[in-house]
Amino acid sequence: MNNSKLKTQNRELFVLLALYVALAATYSFITPLGEGPDEPGHAAFVFFLAREGRLPDQRINEVPGEGHQPPLAYTLAVPAALWLPREERVFELAGNPRFMWAGGDQVNAAAHGTRELWPWRGPVLAWHLMRLFSVACGVVTVAMTYLAARDLRLTIDDLRGDLRLTIDDLRLPNNDSEPIQNPKSKIQNPFVNPLLAAALVAFNPQFLFVNGLASNDALLAALCAAALWLCVRGQGSGVAYVGALGGVLGLALLTKTSALVLVPMLLVALMLRQRGSTGPFRAFCRSAIGMLGVATLICGWWYARNWQLYGDPLGLGMFQGEFATQPFDFANLNAWGGALRQLHDSFWARFGWMNVAPPVWVIWFFGIIEIAALLGLVLAGVQLRRTRHTKHLTPWLPVLVLIVATAAFLLAFARTAGLVAWQGRLLFPAISAIAMLLAQGLGKMKESFSRLLLYQIPGIALIALAAWLPFGVIRPAYPVEVLSGQAAERWGGTAVYGRFGLPGDPGAELRAYTVVGATQPGERVEVRLLWHALGRQNRNWLVFVHLADGDGQIVAESNNEPRNGAYPLGVWVEGDWIEDTHSLELPTNLPAGRYQLRVGLFDGLGTQERTGVWNADGELVGDYLELLATR
Repeated sequence: MNNSKLKTQNRELFVLLALYVALAATYSFITPLGEGPDEPGHAAFVFFLAREGRLPDQRINEVPGEGHQPPLAYTLAVPAALWLPREERVFELAGNPRFMWAGGDQVNAAAHGTRELWPWRGPVLAWHLMRLFSVACGVVTVAMTYLAARDLRLTIDDLRGDLRLTIDDLRLPNNDSEPIQNPKSKIQNPFVNPLLAAALVAFNPQFLFVNGLASNDALLAALCAAALWLCVRGQGSGVAYVGALGGVLGLALLTKTSALVLVPMLLVALMLRQRGSTGPFRAFCRSAIGMLGVATLICGWWYARNWQLYGDPLGLGMFQGEFATQPFDFANLNAWGGALRQLHDSFWARFGWMNVAPPVWVIWFFGIIEIAALLGLVLAGVQLRRTRHTKHLTPWLPVLVLIVATAAFLLAFARTAGLVAWQGRLLFPAISAIAMLLAQGLGKMKESFSRLLLYQIPGIALIALAAWLPFGVIRPAYPVEVLSGQAAERWGGTAVYGRFGLPGDPGAELRAYTVVGATQPGERVEVRLLWHALGRQNRNWLVFVHLADGDGQIVAESNNEPRNGAYPLGVWVEGDWIEDTHSLELPTNLPAGRYQLRVGLFDGLGTQERTGVWNADGELVGDYLELLATR
């Protein structure tokens, strides 16, 4: 490869990686903390390592949800939290009581308070730094995909030059045939565009979303892409190559147990490498034992620890205890249809906890790409069969084996974990292989129908779509229900003070209010309240706003959760600022007189108990706060 072409390729790759980083960081910044599958557990693992300096023991459930996972990804992310004081190396999200995996009326699994708003500080900043580690892992995945596709093309080019000519290629000209041509021109190269393959990874919206979370999926995908590149490249001295394969396998198994999908591909790569050698089976066995030995030296201690603690090297019992979900009915065709549809859609674009779906046309866009690629693969297969140059398929074996092994692992996982297994991110260990296969099919379509297709449009559309989704789909799904500290300072209204809560509870302060609308009979007025949480609230108190006459009789009232239930009191945490609006319908026959506006908290779903109200001096003033008196 000449220097000019190499410089051009390096420039292309650099631009692609820069675009990926910009998009992945955008997804990371826009997605609220904890709004991705299992992310709270992944972040909790990192905080635990940074705080305790040891691995968690799941017999006492020290890291709920994810403590059974191998620790490499979390250990590498620990520096994101080490700068915090030890007591701050923890971050608990308040769960959203209205969230359900499917069918809930709110998509956010957690309540997101003032502390998560910009500028980030403390544990919130640490969590976002963990996410940037995942973004960096994605850089490796995209780069390895590019290199694997490039080296696969070079391998195929080398193979093309070594093919022997067939009788059909050497047929002599006669009256019924065309003049003889260069026989090698009949051999079609299964072209893989490295830039296209890498782009199909870098601009996959689901890949961008997952790599914008604190998770071990990003590191696993990077290591699997590196392993694929090593298998496709297949160069180097025997010991060094075997050691590299074993090293990547060991690191992957120390990242996630699903890295077992690499084993068949690595064994196939070793087998292909022994072709033509003397005693190929013996050489293969030596290489395989060496590779597995290196991997065991790296990750064996973790599985031995599991065996000692839990009686199971994979920690399967601990996993099943934490992820007991509805089983998948393998004999039900309708269940298969729903599962495969969910798997397909979430491979491309299904955000949040699998409950933030894009418009239908987004999935159709990716479906068209898949159909075009499939047609191209069929064309390539027909061409290879006609020319009988099936040796072209040999370099593809590691790619195909990785895809098949990943699919097989997903089926096994569905049998173990149930419906939760049908998530597209579980195919990401093979995302590089899948992208290369798609790029091969699209490349063949371009070659066959270049005059009919505006080939640059899909690529531009892919980037534009990936850039639009965080703003057009993800951000609107998570409306902000709190105010920043700066916005609270500018809030205005009439200053007032009352601390509401039970004795001994930090409670919440009412800091200001304003009344909007004409206070005339038959009119509607809005009472807007500015609350400030002093700590985690102990229950979902309801807010009452009563308009009472001079005799204490209520003439208009509102009894509701703050923000109509969108941000209930039970999820408030220290530092939250909340603007809460209540409407009062004034009676049409309301006489002129002296009225009081009262605000308080009560247990509307239980005992009807009211909280106490304390003034700025800490004195109990009753069970409601009087805001104004009017005539």
